[in-house]
Amino acid sequence: MAEINPHHRPSRILTRFTLPFLLASALTACISDYGNDDCSSDDLPPVDNYWAGSGTTDVTFIAFGDSQLGGGAEDKNDLHKVALNLADTYLDWSTFDLTLPVSDIRGVIMNGDITQNGRDGRTLSENEYGEFTRIYGLCGNRDVKFPIFEGYGNHDFFEWSNIGYRALKAHPVADSVSVRNQYRAGLSNTAPDKDGHYSWDWDNIHFVQLNLTPSDVDPNHTVPGVRNPRMALTFLKEDLATHVDGTNKKVIIMSHYGPWATFEWDNTQIDELYEAIKDYPVIAYLHGHAHATSAYTWKDIPVFNVGSPYYLNYNSDERGHYSVFRITNDKLYAYDVSWNPEDPTELQFPDNWQREIDL
Repeated sequence: MAEINPHHRPSRILTRFTLPFLLASALTACISDYGNDDCSSDDLPPVDNYWAGSGTTDVTFIAFGDSQLGGGAEDKNDLHKVALNLADTYLDWSTFDLTLPVSDIRGVIMNGDITQNGRDGRTLSENEYGEFTRIYGLCGNRDVKFPIFEGYGNHDFFEWSNIGYRALKAHPVADSVSVRNQYRAGLSNTAPDKDGHYSWDWDNIHFVQLNLTPSDVDPNHTVPGVRNPRMALTFLKEDLATHVDGTNKKVIIMSHYGPWATFEWDNTQIDELYEAIKDYPVIAYLHGHAHATSAYTWKDIPVFNVGSPYYLNYNSDERGHYSVFRITNDKLYAYDVSWNPEDPTELQFPDNWQREIDL
């Protein structure tokens, strides 16, 4: 019998077993920074700090969409954070004949497309998600000083050819919302597993974050999971039945897509959404996706396309935009804010639109 070289067997073992293990380890590399440092679901939410008393609603917040990190928007988001942080020192409500500053901001709602390609840096891909957490954090703990309540959009599902994502059917940026929900203060409800939907109350207003779109229809693309709304309509129905029925709460819903057909979000699904919410006091629907800003009405529900950090390639006025809202017992006030990319401390408000709505 031929003698076995004792120095040869380990090299064969390395080739047949260790190398596949190392490859698998590389493929399972995942997000290492969820921006949740020093954040806890046990913290007192801003609602406790700003509560005006029993029976009184006075809620101020900011909203925008489409941070789109990795799509050439990095510099835009660094400018956007400057403009966001100025909101409670620069803006006021004088356009509504109220001699009041914009103050006591509860948080920032971000309506989808966290990233451009759903990448988190695995297998040498760009870490778009890391740029998002660097800027926006979670509980006011990074560059932006307010808590952020983000959802995922159509660009947050990875659908290209990098083996580190496709081999594991991974959509880590979409999944990240569910992870971060464990660290958000004041949530009323969260969806199971990685679905990521969640809700919370500020005073007498019930907010429901539905991420991509309020639908249960999985488009079943070639790459599994792409643009799957992850049972958002079911979550909405159950959430409203549990947390709004039998109360006097008003409702705000938000998703990346607005109530108009786009991609797999069609008119049949939009009609199903309306059937689910028509008997509830929905006072606003907030969305992104269009990289623009507008205020309009859908089936008597005020709808706000809340603006984006994008300029030049999307906004015809070459300015970044976000929206600011104040809700009282009987009024909804809202207006568009824009900032100058040459100097993000130069804010224009109200810009494009403003709304004063009786509730």
